[in-house]
Amino acid sequence: MPERPLPTEQEVLGWIRQRNNWGRWGKDDQLGAINLITPAKRAAAARLVKNGRSVSLSRPFPKEPGPNNPLPAHHFMKTHMRGKGGFSADYYGIYYHGIASTHIDALCHTWDDEAMWNGRDPKKEITFDGARFGSIEHWQEAIVTRGVMLDVPRHRGTPFVTQEAPVHGWELEDILVRRNIRLEPGDAIVFYTDGVIESRAS
Repeated sequence: MPERPLPTEQEVLGWIRQRNNWGRWGKDDQLGAINLITPAKRAAAARLVKNGRSVSLSRPFPKEPGPNNPLPAHHFMKTHMRGKGGFSADYYGIYYHGIASTHIDALCHTWDDEAMWNGRDPKKEITFDGARFGSIEHWQEAIVTRGVMLDVPRHRGTPFVTQEAPVHGWELEDILVRRNIRLEPGDAIVFYTDGVIESRAS
């Protein structure tokens, strides 16, 4: 993999400050780039199905502690007897935001010194009981679209991606060029690292 200089702090801040999508779908929008996944986009994605194979983006429930899982999840089972029969029930507890669990970040998840999504004030929108704006239930219709898988280890000729050599945007662009793939509005980019699968809306 050829070495390329990392972007400077000022370049990164410039990209953030562009705010390309703020207000694009109105000041009260709570869907973000999911707006690009239109009924026509879903139908076009469905027409690409050839063999019906399902590829899950899930990972095993992260109960085992490790370097990438300092806050392991809890899973306990309890049995309840009723005469000669009974039933079992589960308790789950998980700290979602890490690299060991599968999760989707809502628009309210992060912000900078200016504001959260669409210029909202996180002090007003985020409460102990949940978010008043930009929370995950606005994506409840499910995210069904064309997925573009980018296999980073295959591109590099290595078995997996390491923390010492993380994936950069320019590398994903190189993979697209090499595979002659053109991204379209509403595509979901899925990049594989043989350990962590990340997805991004385009």
